[in-house]
Amino acid sequence: MYHLNDIKSTVQQTADAIAAALKIEVEIADADLIRVAGTGKYKSRLGSPMNDGFVYRHVMKTGESVIIDNPGHNELCKPCPSRGNCLEYAEVAIPIRADDQIIGVIGLVSFDEEQTKRLMDNKKSLLLFLEKMAELLVGKVVENQQTHESELLSSQLLTVLNLLHDGILLINAQQQVTHYNTVAAKLMDIDEKQEPALYQLLDDKRLWFAVERGEPFSGPIQGKRVATQLYCDVVPIKNNGVIEGAVISVKDIKQIKKLVKEATVSEIETHFSQIIGDSPKMKALKAMALHVAPSQATLLIQGESGTGKELLARAIHQSSKRKGHAFIAINCGAIPENLLESELFGYEEGSFTGARRGGKLGKFELAHNGTIFLDEIGDMPLHLQVKILRVLQERRVERVGGTRSIPLDVRILAATHRDLDELVKTGEFREDLYYRLNVIPLTIPPLRDRLEDVPVLVQFYLDYYATVTDRSVSGITQETIDILASYPWPGNVRELGNVVEYCVTMVAGGEITADILPQRIKSVLMPQAQNSSLNLRSLERETIMKALTLVDNEGHKDDAAKLLGISRATLYRKIKDYQIGETRTFS
Repeated sequence: MYHLNDIKSTVQQTADAIAAALKIEVEIADADLIRVAGTGKYKSRLGSPMNDGFVYRHVMKTGESVIIDNPGHNELCKPCPSRGNCLEYAEVAIPIRADDQIIGVIGLVSFDEEQTKRLMDNKKSLLLFLEKMAELLVGKVVENQQTHESELLSSQLLTVLNLLHDGILLINAQQQVTHYNTVAAKLMDIDEKQEPALYQLLDDKRLWFAVERGEPFSGPIQGKRVATQLYCDVVPIKNNGVIEGAVISVKDIKQIKKLVKEATVSEIETHFSQIIGDSPKMKALKAMALHVAPSQATLLIQGESGTGKELLARAIHQSSKRKGHAFIAINCGAIPENLLESELFGYEEGSFTGARRGGKLGKFELAHNGTIFLDEIGDMPLHLQVKILRVLQERRVERVGGTRSIPLDVRILAATHRDLDELVKTGEFREDLYYRLNVIPLTIPPLRDRLEDVPVLVQFYLDYYATVTDRSVSGITQETIDILASYPWPGNVRELGNVVEYCVTMVAGGEITADILPQRIKSVLMPQAQNSSLNLRSLERETIMKALTLVDNEGHKDDAAKLLGISRATLYRKIKDYQIGETRTFS
């Protein structure tokens, strides 16, 4: 919508110019018939409505010019209260049209014979002149509107840019900064009175080379005015295939690491109180872990799948001096071998096909000043074991495809469910790395070796899943707890949690009873549970003693282990646990 009032001074200048050229009084009204400009006696009435502007109202309605040589007697003057007693001698009115919108009227009024003669003798040229004046006003009001819209758009753009958490730079084809937000000004120390060039703010060679090729760029770039690295994402601006500049998003790498820390630490903090278990073995494990947590020593956590190795690692990190920094966990067995190296160590731009422009930070770099947890390290390929050993020895990391050695301050916690001693013997795991990792070994016992912890674990998971699933569960029967406390739990604590979740989901209110247990639990234990004289430990002890008796003539424990389907080491451990060796002697 165009408004003459927006260019009030220009409209008045136009009215003065017309009056001076034609020596006649001029008034100009807007679409609401409010005087915007006037000469002579009309100048004192600016801003007032034309209540008697019947001719102008007709021009506005029809969009046609009008010439009246008999004011007060013309048909258009009928509604006027001054009809028949009008002081005007003649009147000319033409519409001011912008596109299909009439935005005002230019009126000429004569008050004597001489002025009237000038009007009537030059009607054609007069109307042509006024039309040109109207076009000038339209051009000015359109220009003013476009300027206003451009300024509004620019203001909106800057408001949006200043709402962003990243620094934003808009660069033209001459590499001059045309716009920037407050974050960019702070990150790169830009004075608001300056219009800097890109090269004054950033080491721009790699970045602008990508822009000239019409390609996006992402990667760390060194700042010129600040002694820090900035992470830049750059997108070229194209117009009809021509590069006319770029948009650059800038982040502080320190801020990125802070976000990583928040995502990996604050949301999932773990304390030793969250490691459930009051059995002697668990108390000893937690006491040992709590004792070594504040140190800088590398730890090797061993335990079967589902025992809670990562939970223990997080608790150790949270009890260390590094708790304010990132805890980065990576499963070495879950990531394809061809991707694991770049995930751990990062890579430089162009190091391989498909590599991101600008390269990528590795997990070790992201864990700087914090802790990295290498889960299932027993599954790590030999060639990567060499690089891990180098990190442990030199405390430096080198990206894939890079030549620069990056210093690191990171604590390494490793974990595995595999027997690393055996892997070293078979050549699947480097002996030097094993001894570097195994500075302080921590072994989490399987659940079957601490069945006395089952009741407290059951209650923990019962409360947890009742809340998570919003199920009403009043409790669990003692019979059901006894059955669960007799099950060998091959899947360890993870399997127990899944069983309790199943029971909470399936129970229709009230207590969880034995008949609700999963079929695999019932089929293994419920027939034995009916005979209270039978116990899993006593059955296992009796079975081991029978196996040892069968091979008693030769006295080889290897044969007994094969007969039982377990390893010789497991057999030795169980003989010790059940104190079988105190009553019998075997070789």
